[in-house]
Amino acid sequence: MRNAELIVTVIEKRYQTAMKFNQLRDFVAVAEHGSLRAAARALGLAQPAITRSIQELEHSLGAQLFIREARGVRLTPIGEGFLTRATMILGEVRRAREAVHQQQDGVEGELVVGLSIAGHLGLFSKSLRTFRRRYPSVRLRIIEGFMPTLEKDLRNGQIDIYVGPVPAESEAAELNVEKLFDNERVVVGRKEHPMAGATRLADLAGADWLATSITHDAGDELNQVFSDNALPPPRVVTQCQSALSILTALVESDLLAMLPVQWVESPLLIGLLRQFELDESFAAPPIMMVHRAGIGLTPAGEFLTHLIREAAKTGFEPV
Repeated sequence: MRNAELIVTVIEKRYQTAMKFNQLRDFVAVAEHGSLRAAARALGLAQPAITRSIQELEHSLGAQLFIREARGVRLTPIGEGFLTRATMILGEVRRAREAVHQQQDGVEGELVVGLSIAGHLGLFSKSLRTFRRRYPSVRLRIIEGFMPTLEKDLRNGQIDIYVGPVPAESEAAELNVEKLFDNERVVVGRKEHPMAGATRLADLAGADWLATSITHDAGDELNQVFSDNALPPPRVVTQCQSALSILTALVESDLLAMLPVQWVESPLLIGLLRQFELDESFAAPPIMMVHRAGIGLTPAGEFLTHLIREAAKTGFEPV
């Protein structure tokens, strides 16, 4: 028996002693959809079957997982803790099954990737075409965001790989964090911005700024840059997290932003934005690749991480 097949067998036998695997699936579905009826519809099952499955699971655990309400259900505190574990188990089994299939020359499955904006523009865009040629039937699910918003799903196995900056407090033993490259930031505005002639950050002190951040405080990093240059805090009037929101706000206003240099290097954005040629240089958090430690990626996941590493090297060109 191959290693991946053994993983599936061990996981399923381990949890069949106290509960059935389909009970975990049903429990997670009810938690995600907020009602027995909606979960049954999503799984293509009859509602009485879902009700019975949840009751049997609660009985086997000796604990109440849901509180029944007029419009659905909500998790108890015990249920919230159990949801994290159940989601991790389902994720492990999904990866193991897909690894078996892909090792037997199958190419189906799903790969969930979390990407920061720099990860999108600088690495994923260079890797996608080659990945699709090798795994045309693997479903890629891309989630845009930064580590603080994606970390929970990465830890519980709902996201396979994350590429982007990582706050120091997010690095932990259960995560495999690999540095890809050091990065830099530049000041960016619309192509015909009225302050385009500025040569120093101090010349832009009176501008209105858009902030993004890998921390929970959107203005925190921008404030630090101004402080390091002995300048008062900038006037942050807009906060964005998605690439589309940032691009729209910059193109349609006189807002400025301090963004990873990939924004002005990407062929996708040529002609839309301009980099302000300032005397100062601004370091950006390094770009990292993260996945859960101790849980092997599927062959498709391993191939994508290989492509991303290659894209991070100078002079990489897709083949």
